[in-house]
Amino acid sequence: MIEIEDILLAVADPETSARFYAGLLGCRPVMTGPDRALFVLSSGRALGLLRCADDRREVCEVDFPLDGAAAVDQAHIDWWDRGARILTPPMDTKPGRSFVAGDPDGHRLRVYAVAA
Repeated sequence: MIEIEDILLAVADPETSARFYAGLLGCRPVMTGPDRALFVLSSGRALGLLRCADDRREVCEVDFPLDGAAAVDQAHIDWWDRGARILTPPMDTKPGRSFVAGDPDGHRLRVYAVAA
């Protein structure tokens, strides 16, 4: 099986996006600059934020799996408190519990836990 190692998002302003993600992820980027920022996550994967001058940036969705519905609800509270724009509030669906937030560039951030 082929694994995806890193996530790269096109953003209008990497420094603004880096501040947003630092608040949500609870860690600082390992590199920042006018054209890019890079986070190394606990999984070893990287989240790269790259300046894209084109106004036709593609909107992406990044998934954040958590263990259990209570963790989803707590993440929702934490992210709300940190200024994340909540697109869909926490809800139970057949696959499990989830909510969706938006980042400063309109990328969708889905936080979920698979139903037990």
